[in-house]
Order: sequence, then C-alpha cells, then structure tokens
Amino acid sequence: MTGLMRIRELQREEWSVVAELIHVSTNAWYQANLNRSIFQQDDASGCLVFPEVYEALDPGCCLVAEEEGGRLMGSCFYHPRETHVSLGIMNVHPDFSGRGVAGTLLAEIIRRAGELPVRLVSSCMNMDSYSLYTRAGFSPRQLYQDMYLPGGQELPEPPFASERVRKATIDDVGSIVALEEESSGIRREKDFKFFLRNEQGVWKVLVLEGLGEGIDGFLCSIDHPGSNMLGPGVMRTDSDALALIHAQLTGMPGRQPVFLVPAHAEELVASLYQWGARNCEMHVAQVRGKAQEFRGITMPTFMPETA
Repeated sequence: MTGLMRIRELQREEWSVVAELIHVSTNAWYQANLNRSIFQQDDASGCLVFPEVYEALDPGCCLVAEEEGGRLMGSCFYHPRETHVSLGIMNVHPDFSGRGVAGTLLAEIIRRAGELPVRLVSSCMNMDSYSLYTRAGFSPRQLYQDMYLPGGQELPEPPFASERVRKATIDDVGSIVALEEESSGIRREKDFKFFLRNEQGVWKVLVLEGLGEGIDGFLCSIDHPGSNMLGPGVMRTDSDALALIHAQLTGMPGRQPVFLVPAHAEELVASLYQWGARNCEMHVAQVRGKAQEFRGITMPTFMPETA
C-alpha cells in the first residue's frame, strides 16, 4: 500500500475491468492529443486481447493500482525473460491522472526486475510518458516509424528475396532466437514457441531462408479485432525486411496492419513510401540498464511487448 494506493496482481475476474481501463485511457489520450481513437469507441471487448494473451504467455505478470475504495486506478503488464524484463502496456484511468499511479507501478516493476535490464517501446508523441521513463533511468536506443498501407492500396510485385519466404515451423525456433540475439542481444524463446502453437488462432510466423545456412530474417504478425500488427521481426538487410513485410501483407487482404520500421533504414523506408505506406506515429525503444546496440533491421510490436 502506497498512501491510498495498493499495488497488487491482477485477478482473473478483473480481466474485463482492465480491458475497459485500457480502452478508456488509451482512447482518451489519442482523442485529446492526436484527434483520433485507437480502439473502437463504443466497444472495449477487443482490449480483452491484452489479459487473454498476456496471462497465457506470462501468468501473474500484470500489476494493478487499486484505490482505497476498490476501484482500479491503473494497470501495467510486464514480461520477465532470461536476458531482460520487458515493460508492457501501461494505463492510468483519466480520473486518476496526476496521482503518481504510473510512476508507482513502474517503480515496482523495476524493483522486481532486480539486476536485469528493463526494456520498452514508448510513443514519441506522449511527452508525459517519455519523461516518466527517462526520469526512471531509461535511455532511447532506436527510433521507429509506425507505418501502414491505406485501404485499397495495391501491393507491388513481390521483392526479389520473396522466393525464400516460407511459413515457420517449430524447428525454426532455434534459428529465430539466435538471429534476434545476434541483432539485439536478447532471448525470448518462449514467445516464438507460443506464436507457433497459435492456440488463439491469430498468429502467423514467416521466415526468410538464408542463402547459406540458417535464416536471414523472420516476421510475426497478429490478426485480432483488438490488435492487427506486423512484428516482432528481425532481418539482416532492408531487402530481407521488404520481402517479409510484403509476404505478411499479402496474407491480410482487406486489413491495414500497423508495422514499426527503424527510421534509420533509409532504403526500407523509401521503398515502403513507394508502396504507398503512410506514417501514423513515432515510437522509441528505451532501455534501463545494459543493452547491445541494434544490428540489422528490428521490428517491434505492441502485441506482445516482450522485447
């Protein structure tokens, strides 16, 4: 208990309450600051994807802040991995803005992380959020452009490397994990096994076979009413990334998934603009603690936020 705020784990019977909290607080910020909503305005059911997926992936790893009267003030998911702890979606109900809820939740997750680095991808548009994390010792490591292809936009012919793209199998997990560790120094084997089991029926994992041994890239995706994104993904080159993005988009006709690409990847970004892609936001990868410099192309996602 901190003042009139109690920090505790989320309970199963509160999933719908947290979904409503995520829906209300996220839409309120986007409407006030970017004049748009993220989630369907009158229906919070899509936000159940967060407790449903995260409790299946990391049971018991959601903290909630509860006021003295029992109302939930805020929530935050976190994801312990062997190399790091990842900070997931953080939400504070607008009624409790300015009460230190996010800072208290963040401090408890940092405490639980111990000596492990803590990683996150946060919006560059939200200065309160950015300040929260940098004050807590996080530092920016990589800038990303959030992009999408507008509805009705036709894809060009498949890039040259597309002939090497195929669906991943469980036998690819070792190569996927090794490539990500080479690229960013992290390991999260359980995530890729989770995607490939696909018990929710919403995940798709593609790999790009290498010209020699192993793979030159992988790209996952989720197609769910509450989250439609490409990622996570890692590729050695811009052309490898284009081939995998093209293959994922081809498999989602009529959808407009958002995907994050490194702003420094000039050839990749230029090619996506030629395809008709537009920017909708900017995000930054931040780390508290030691971290390897990023190599190649990395594509994070907001479902799941485990990197």
